[in-house]
Amino acid sequence: MTLTLPADDHGLIRIFKIRTPAPAGLEERTPAALAALFGTDDLDPDFIDVVDTRQLAGLSLMDYLHQGYDIPDTATDDPALRDLRGVVVLIMSRAARGRAVTLTLADTVTHVTTTGDPARLRIPPAPMSSAAAEGSVAGGKAAPSNAAMSGRVATIALLILFALVALMIWVAS
Repeated sequence: MTLTLPADDHGLIRIFKIRTPAPAGLEERTPAALAALFGTDDLDPDFIDVVDTRQLAGLSLMDYLHQGYDIPDTATDDPALRDLRGVVVLIMSRAARGRAVTLTLADTVTHVTTTGDPARLRIPPAPMSSAAAEGSVAGGKAAPSNAAMSGRVATIALLILFALVALMIWVAS
């Protein structure tokens, strides 16, 4: 079976079940182990996670995905995810490094589901061409508001009162 990760893919996690025996070096995400399972060494191992659900210390895979990858709780409605046990490989969209990558799955690999918030990154078609996009903003600084003017007047009045009190204390001493 083949599966293509598009170049504009963003925000998705593909979940694969690995039947035993898993290739040597899979937990370390070595290029040889990934190539044996997915038919390509063009994946970035920093964005691949290998999880053995038997070693999650009381967490279910759904708890792990929710806490570690912020997958919403609504994904628990998927029975394929809820009942998944054993070695699981999570491949994030960024593992493809922004290029289209075709995975050729080995016989021991099953694509369970793809989850996450699918966002497609699109390049804007062309720069905007309108009269409004080419003009410049006229005018200078805005006039101070009434509140700003009141604050300035109050500050000056307090300074004058301070000077008068200081003068009265100096004269009285």
